[in-house]
Amino acid sequence: MKQKKNGQSGTAWRPVVPGLDRHIRRRVWAFAGCLAVLCFGGLLVRLFVLQLLDPGGYAARAADQQLRDTVVPAPRGEIYSADGTLLAASETCWTIRAAPQELADELVEPAAKALSEILEIDEAETLEKFSQRSSNDCLLRRRVDRETADAVRRWCEENGAEGIQIRQDTRRVYPQGDSMGCLLGFTDVDNAGLWGLELEYNEALTGENGRVLTAKNAWGYDMPEEYSTLIEAVPGSSLTLTIDANIQHMLEGALSAAVAEHHVAARGVGIVMDVQTGAILAMTTKPDYDPNDPRTIVDEEVRAQVNALSGEERSQALQVAQQAQWRNKAISDLYEPGSVFKLITCSAALDTGAVTPESQFVCAGKINVSGTTFRCANGHIHGLETLAQGLAASCNPCFIQVGARLGKQAFCDYFAAFGLREATGIDLPGEIKRSEYYTADRMGPVMYFGP
Repeated sequence: MKQKKNGQSGTAWRPVVPGLDRHIRRRVWAFAGCLAVLCFGGLLVRLFVLQLLDPGGYAARAADQQLRDTVVPAPRGEIYSADGTLLAASETCWTIRAAPQELADELVEPAAKALSEILEIDEAETLEKFSQRSSNDCLLRRRVDRETADAVRRWCEENGAEGIQIRQDTRRVYPQGDSMGCLLGFTDVDNAGLWGLELEYNEALTGENGRVLTAKNAWGYDMPEEYSTLIEAVPGSSLTLTIDANIQHMLEGALSAAVAEHHVAARGVGIVMDVQTGAILAMTTKPDYDPNDPRTIVDEEVRAQVNALSGEERSQALQVAQQAQWRNKAISDLYEPGSVFKLITCSAALDTGAVTPESQFVCAGKINVSGTTFRCANGHIHGLETLAQGLAASCNPCFIQVGARLGKQAFCDYFAAFGLREATGIDLPGEIKRSEYYTADRMGPVMYFGP
């Protein structure tokens, strides 16, 4: 229907359609509802993320603003010989770090000058670090001794310097010097094993680091010590070897003398084993390196050759020389046994019944096999001898005859039965996994065991 005209204004009212008015109201309410769902839905999703999916995110950020978390390195486990001699240990030292933003502006240059002298580091680099005023942490020098750490502490106290951090640390030391370097190995700057037993037993030797939680004020500076919490570090497990230190030193002395006497170019190797158990009582490679300073080349001639180079060429030559120096030849290189292998031949022949200790052989000083003549060592002529006598004299003709009686198939079978085709499985890294040998189908009539 239509409304009547207003006599005073002369204007007509627009028609009112109740259905259309309701439709507009519904659209408004629907829009408001969608807007409310979007707003409150977003808030609910955000709350879900914060409360359930990432409950610790803001807590961690708040803790980072309010606390300084300093790691206390755990001492690495000690290594002992079987007779109790200390071979590797961890000693306390200190690492010097700085928070430049806490250092007063007027102390930047004096601190750079003083600390660079105390720590024997580059003054320009130190000044550059201190000049980064927003920095909260920078390394000045790792693992200094107590005297140096005390000198840094005194200078800071005398000059009221804030932000210089003297953190307790540990470093690996080897009291026996260059003894057992190739056996023990060494660690990196973070006290992680890099070579030898240090690498093989790294997980057991590594302890659990501690922490110092220090409260920070509104400006980010450390609050007094009573606001700190210490979580003690847990030392690593100790390791006791089968090595006997006395036997080890005797072996090293004898091998060093032999290397010098015979002018050995590629280093000498020695191993002493317990014949009943196979336990390693001593093992060395001479000349050996000092694990306290493993990166210095021991061989003076090689060191001079490396130092004569420069740039990338020198870096590569140094790396090759270091790798060769660290290599434990006793387990990493193939061994050509020579006459010591007569024990294997003898054992196999006795076990098969091919010979007995009283079996007799003739040594005329030489023997011919398929047109090849083999001589006894040093021209000896042993004449008629038993197996025991031939073994005691390491007689070549005797054991050529033993090998012939044993036969090549049985010889190869016992070679495999003694485990000589495989690695020993010794608990040292770097053992060579392959062996070089002849199978029976490839073996000819000539078998030479060396002098």
